[in-house]
Amino acid sequence: MAQLLTQRRHRLDGLAAQLELLNPQRTLERGYAILRDEKGAIVRSPAQLQARQNVNVRLAEGSAQVGIASVQASLE
Repeated sequence: MAQLLTQRRHRLDGLAAQLELLNPQRTLERGYAILRDEKGAIVRSPAQLQARQNVNVRLAEGSAQVGIASVQASLE
């Protein structure tokens, strides 16, 4: 019984570690940001933006309201 409990505890610890890797806050702490438009939708492409549009930028330690000056196509 004790061995089964130990095995399950290790499995639970492993699953918790995997879940932590998926935590969006950890991604923000690495320097990424999440942009949301006026309706709260996540902005995934420059095509979703227009000049003079306001967006919310979520960072690891807070957020900011930002105005878009111009939009450029991908540099690739």
